[in-house]
Amino acid sequence: MIDLNKQLDVWLSDGIISAEQADLMRQSVLGSAVPAADELEPEHRIPIITEILGYVGVALAIWAVVFLVSEFWANLSDWAQASLFGALAVALFAGGAGLLDRTEPALSRLSSVLWAGSVGALAGGLFTLFEPIAGLSIEVTWTLIGAIATVVAAGMLWRQRSVVQHVVLFAAALTTIMAALTLGPEPEIYVFGFVVWAYGLVWLLVTRAEVVPRPTVGMVLGGIAMLYGAQMAAFEDLASVGILLGLATAGLFAAAGVVMKDRLSIILGGIGIFVFVPQFMFHFFGETFGGMFGLFFSGLILIGLAIWFSRHREAL
Repeated sequence: MIDLNKQLDVWLSDGIISAEQADLMRQSVLGSAVPAADELEPEHRIPIITEILGYVGVALAIWAVVFLVSEFWANLSDWAQASLFGALAVALFAGGAGLLDRTEPALSRLSSVLWAGSVGALAGGLFTLFEPIAGLSIEVTWTLIGAIATVVAAGMLWRQRSVVQHVVLFAAALTTIMAALTLGPEPEIYVFGFVVWAYGLVWLLVTRAEVVPRPTVGMVLGGIAMLYGAQMAAFEDLASVGILLGLATAGLFAAAGVVMKDRLSIILGGIGIFVFVPQFMFHFFGETFGGMFGLFFSGLILIGLAIWFSRHREAL
């Protein structure tokens, strides 16, 4: 009985199953009268306040170490600085690896945070090595750091299917792509915007296909990247294209959310509509009566949609 609950806790922390699915499994295998794991073994649970205090304490300790090291950091050689980063990366990785097989969700989350920190320390060490020691340009340095961090983060996500590892992989891959764009002549900002939008779309599709675990996280990250990329593209020469792209993206999210009864898509669509509808009105109509009327009418539509959703929330 206890072994089953422990295994379900592991699957929950890894994001393989939801809390509702775990309860159904307990009821199906053990019967509805069997208590959940937190009722069987409350003494093994770490209270959330304890976990939060632990993270705050660790953060304060790290800041103290950073302050102390900064006092003599400038006097250290490049190799010494890289060695300190490397030692920190190894220590954080080892600490996270030591907590991988624990069934306590709090320890699993701590493992994710430690591994994320190890990727950051690795990036710091590589930056110290590549630019001053190897003499590489800043563009090549960031491209190589992003590529290495992406490989490491992918391995971590394969081993631990956590939200934190998913975010780290997303950020590392995006950093690599953005840095690679600067290897040649520096592109216009709208080029970065279109690339970010396309990257968000690919990430969303890949995660929904479960090629990358945690599809809900991928949906959030991919959707935000698409909206942000459209906003980046809505500058200078191609402002009209960027605004229309953002408005179309928001509309597709909202429509997909209604059709698939997906609240997250509706939220992303609502954010996009809130951001891009005013830009559309001011850009194409200016501060005219027609523009203000269109903006007012758009607001009424959003209010009407909010009322409709509130009355049909059971269907979503």
